[in-house]
Amino acid sequence: MVDSVENFQAAKPLVIDQSSSIQPEDLSVLFNLYLPFLGAKAYALYQFFYEEKKGAGQVPASFQNHYLILDSLSLSAPDFVRARKALEGLALLKSYQGQQMGQEKMRYVLQKPLSAAAFFKEDLLSGLLFHYVGEERYLALAKRYQQNAGPRLNAEQDVSASFLSVFDLPESSQKPKVALNDQAAERPRTGFSQLSFDFDGMAELVHGTTVDKIQKARELILTQQVLYGLNEAEMATAVTRSINLDDHEVNKQAFLAYLAQTWASKKQEKQLAEMEKSPAVDSKEQPVAQPAQRTGNKKLAGLYRAANELSPIDFIWQIKQQNSGYVTQNERRMLNDLVANRILPVPAINMLTYLILVDMDQADLKRNLLDTIANSWAKAGVRTAEDAFAAIMAHNKKSKERTSQPKSGWNRQPVKKEPAFTSNEAASQQKVDSDAVKDALKLMKNYKTKD
Repeated sequence: MVDSVENFQAAKPLVIDQSSSIQPEDLSVLFNLYLPFLGAKAYALYQFFYEEKKGAGQVPASFQNHYLILDSLSLSAPDFVRARKALEGLALLKSYQGQQMGQEKMRYVLQKPLSAAAFFKEDLLSGLLFHYVGEERYLALAKRYQQNAGPRLNAEQDVSASFLSVFDLPESSQKPKVALNDQAAERPRTGFSQLSFDFDGMAELVHGTTVDKIQKARELILTQQVLYGLNEAEMATAVTRSINLDDHEVNKQAFLAYLAQTWASKKQEKQLAEMEKSPAVDSKEQPVAQPAQRTGNKKLAGLYRAANELSPIDFIWQIKQQNSGYVTQNERRMLNDLVANRILPVPAINMLTYLILVDMDQADLKRNLLDTIANSWAKAGVRTAEDAFAAIMAHNKKSKERTSQPKSGWNRQPVKKEPAFTSNEAASQQKVDSDAVKDALKLMKNYKTKD
């Protein structure tokens, strides 16, 4: 934002312009769909800017100061700043500060609202509208703006290709990691300060409370962001729908319940869609698996990619889906605690899930086992998916050596027992034989990553 309430100067000159032509149907969308959560003052400010620019014709509308706007709309300086920020947050206005002929000046550029069709496809905006107007009004507005796209087919399904299913990264982009010794670049996201998630930007999108109240729940929100892998818009919707109406605080239980319910419903829809078209998928996937087995590296690369790109909840769901299982409430709670403790980055957490459910062939995560290995890996400095896999293979090799040793012998030397995964350096220095790698990778032959 350009100005805060403290440094806003009503005496500063301004010009009003618009990025593209705004039609009456755009104003209709603004009134019916944006107004309920935009607010009357912000709506009035947009309408004022529109009328003044329209009256100026092809040139920007100019004002010597902001006083006419404040007086015409009965706005105080804080009201004006809040209304302007609301428009900016919804991409309805761009504000610029600069100089013209040695004088400080503001330039406001109006942006077109989304079309009705694009509005209802945008989860955040349509979710806010539903929150503020209720189901009955929401359905009435949706019906009003519904376009006649023709009748649907019987049992119609969307079979459009996604971007990553058509375009793949070239092999030249798979660079060797020998020269990448910068720890800051490779350091996984253990601390919340290292996240690419824009918390302040998310907080600006939340309605029904203040930024200060959202800051109180910062640790909770960031933990769930890592756990579910949500973007700013999705998280803002979750927070907005979890605000108490009396004190405007974030309701922790409602917030967690909303995330779990929304995530579960989306995964169930995806699973049902995949089940309906599973025969076609099986026949197409069969020839694709053969070249991967010749190289012996694509499976491992797929595991690393899944560990690096998927959130802990999405990663365990994919494994459970392959085993016809489901993610339990206890597993979700254990992963939540592991993320909140910040002792392992997300890729290491995902590889820990892989170790227990796939390598150890456990039906679900066990609290004691999970905590023991997590603490051991944290002590050993396991940071990446590659570190974790090396530790898994080293542990398996040690286990085979113990079972192959003779039980008696006069010259048998005492063996000092080390806790599992105590030395990641030793694990990474060991050369993992190709047969052991292939055995581990066979367990993930049906594993799928996101498109």
